[in-house]
Amino acid sequence: MKPRGILWALSYWLIPLAILVHLSLTPFNKVEESHSVQAVHDALHHGFDFGSYDSKEFPGVVPRTFIGAVGVAVLTWPLSKLNALAGLTKLADL
Repeated sequence: MKPRGILWALSYWLIPLAILVHLSLTPFNKVEESHSVQAVHDALHHGFDFGSYDSKEFPGVVPRTFIGAVGVAVLTWPLSKLNALAGLTKLADL
């Protein structure tokens, strides 16, 4: 195989390296999913204390519903409580 030079090698590895760096900096979600993840967190950890919900302070550009997030929170609530009993942080709930 013919050697292609250092510029080719750099460009060949640059895109996968950029992807890996991005994944290490934002491991759990994409921008589009962040509202739903935050809504599930609020439902799990704040319950009916709606004043503590982040979505009231940061509503986002697009109006959204909490129906899906509440459904996910209800289904994952037992696991969240087990994580808390085991002494795990909120990060384990993701």
